[in-house]
Amino acid sequence: MYSLIEKKELREEFWNSFKTYSNKRKLRAKKPGKWIMNDTGIKGLNLKFFFDETYAWAGIEISSKNFDKQIELFDKFEKLKSMLEKAVPQKLTWELEAKTETNVSVSRVSAKIEKVNIYDKNCWSTVFPFLFSVMAPIEEIFREYYDYLKY
Repeated sequence: MYSLIEKKELREEFWNSFKTYSNKRKLRAKKPGKWIMNDTGIKGLNLKFFFDETYAWAGIEISSKNFDKQIELFDKFEKLKSMLEKAVPQKLTWELEAKTETNVSVSRVSAKIEKVNIYDKNCWSTVFPFLFSVMAPIEEIFREYYDYLKY
């Protein structure tokens, strides 16, 4: 078992290592090195990574106090569904109503890998390419269709 401090250090090490891993690949592909994540320019829309003791996922998360706006944005992504599913090598899950780890209601389009553990460094070599292969095409499509999604 790890102490809370050791767990925090391992999580930081994972995310710093993933940042290095992904920056090299993005720059090689002549893409911006930094992930968009929360800086989408669209209120309530985030591109997210998640990794804990049981699974990892990456994808799009939409959250709004106005559920109609949330549905409207989710519908726009559904119109891009065939393009997203063709671009992302993993199976995408489409959830109009999902709960976050903190029990907040969101809409989500994501891919998930199970039986991985952020505290097991042996899993990292599986999770790095998984997260990258999901988010890189999502981010590329997001950039291409930004105006459509925003307005």
